[in-house]
Amino acid sequence: MSWIKKFAKSSFRLYSGNTISAFQPLDFFHFHPLWYDLWLHRIVAVMDNLMLEQKHYREISDILETPSSIRSILQKLTPAYKGSEVKNIEDYKRIASFFARMLEESCPADPFAELTNPFHTTEEVNHMLANLPWQDANVSIAKRLGQLLAVAGSLVHGQYNDIVTDMGWDTYGPYRVRHQTQQYSLLIRHFPNLTPKELWPEQFLASVSDLKIYALYQDIEWEIAYVGCHTIAKNGNPVEGLKKFTVISDGKVLKEKQIAALIEELAEKAETIYRKIRTMNFEELKQMVMLQECFQMKKMFDAADIDWRPTQEMVDRVKDKPLLTGILPLGTLMTDLEEYKEIFGINLFAREVLGDKA
Repeated sequence: MSWIKKFAKSSFRLYSGNTISAFQPLDFFHFHPLWYDLWLHRIVAVMDNLMLEQKHYREISDILETPSSIRSILQKLTPAYKGSEVKNIEDYKRIASFFARMLEESCPADPFAELTNPFHTTEEVNHMLANLPWQDANVSIAKRLGQLLAVAGSLVHGQYNDIVTDMGWDTYGPYRVRHQTQQYSLLIRHFPNLTPKELWPEQFLASVSDLKIYALYQDIEWEIAYVGCHTIAKNGNPVEGLKKFTVISDGKVLKEKQIAALIEELAEKAETIYRKIRTMNFEELKQMVMLQECFQMKKMFDAADIDWRPTQEMVDRVKDKPLLTGILPLGTLMTDLEEYKEIFGINLFAREVLGDKA
């Protein structure tokens, strides 16, 4: 089965039962096609410079973002192609095929996260179980970790916006594991960059850059719908089901008082950044969103010694331009896979770009 079929089925879970009219701070689906062809052409130049299409994921993992970030990039290609006047088919095909392969090589058990996001090997999971300083959980700490997850996620949504969220927040698992004679479900919540200094001044950045929350649950069935921030408990009570945990911030294990202090800090940072975003006018928001989008490829561009930031041509392309209209019906409730494939341009992309069928 072609990757586009698996991709369509998995990515549909992002929108199933929802409309697509609530993304913030602006309607990305009617903004990106204004300039995406220019950005994609630059990505292809980086791919050529580094000969990425000839390399396995393991060779270049250090210049790629999280699996969910790769999925997010892939998911935006089809509506961008549908809405763009410049349909540089070869660029779209090479980029889509490359990132699809990266997912197949990094998460072979479920590349497009239809139900899970299995980023780690069995050996890596066993190493975590054996070496992390697990602490016993209770209802109080479970609620505290829920608060930490909420405020870290809120800050990420401000720093990276609704569509680039996944380079700042991923969830790996669930892994079915055995630890000290007990069966558990392991989830790893990862906030890999809470200090994007290239995007925001210091007052909007956390004091920690990398945050990981490891959690062992019992009697909880988890599902991950395409991207890690869309992790849901299918049954059971996550507060009562949490049995053991470890929180690591920039390589240091946090105790409960330190977790409480971090919650307070991240909540304050999130409030500060949202106050700032609400003061921005439409032109400022467009420039911010373009910069955030390009930031996803910073490590690849840096490796190729090419400036990752938007070019003047990209900036000029959107300056004083209104958002496009009519690419996606924003108020439509997504309930049917076939309808989704048509609306999001997946059928068009498969046919015209891949020479395939979704």
